Amino acid sequence: MRLVGLVAAAFVALPVASAAADEAVVHGLDTLTWDVTTVNVKPGDTVRWTFAGTTQFHNVAANSPNWTDESPLGAPAADYTRTFDAEGDYAFICRVHPDTMRGTVHVSAVAPPPPPPPPLSEQPFPNDAVAPVAPETGVAVDRSRPALSGLSARRVARGARVRFKVSEESVVSVAVRRGKRVVKRTSVRASGRRSLTLRGLRAGRYTIQLRATDRAGNRCKLRTLRVTVR
Repeated sequence: MRLVGLVAAAFVALPVASAAADEAVVHGLDTLTWDVTTVNVKPGDTVRWTFAGTTQFHNVAANSPNWTDESPLGAPAADYTRTFDAEGDYAFICRVHPDTMRGTVHVSAVAPPPPPPPPLSEQPFPNDAVAPVAPETGVAVDRSRPALSGLSARRVARGARVRFKVSEESVVSVAVRRGKRVVKRTSVRASGRRSLTLRGLRAGRYTIQLRATDRAGNRCKLRTLRVTVR
């Protein structure tokens, strides 16, 4: 009897397995939009942002004070995942396209109500189907790389001011290095002449690297500047 009691107690002590966490996926598109702008998940679930198949620079970045995540820019950008443990609303954007690529992760233990059905006027009917259209042929593909010229860098108070000219609308990525370590990264969407002030640099010698990527994903060669901050 004592042995049976010990075995029963051992089974009682075993923890109950929690329900498996789910993963929600948000796709970043070259239409400069997310395919989902409101993501509903439970505490402990994971959200994955993916940019597969895109040719423009994108990333995902926090846009509310309750989190600070930001993924690296890329064309295409690498997938980024984040597990949300606390309930709340977490706003996110693409740093390159903040006006059109906005969304919110809504974390709640209570499932949201299902959306209402669309009105009859918006529901599809069999005769609404459109015959497929053959894809166009002979469309020119942009393979020309953007060009960076007129580069200069000079020190300012606790930082440096960089000037450049880009030959077409592009995202210009900037990396500031001190020795072998990257101390600051930023990017700016630009066309023509542009200046950029980099603040928060301590006294020392810095290498500033710039690269432009156009809307078609063409990238110029890495350009390098040097500046001494005092």
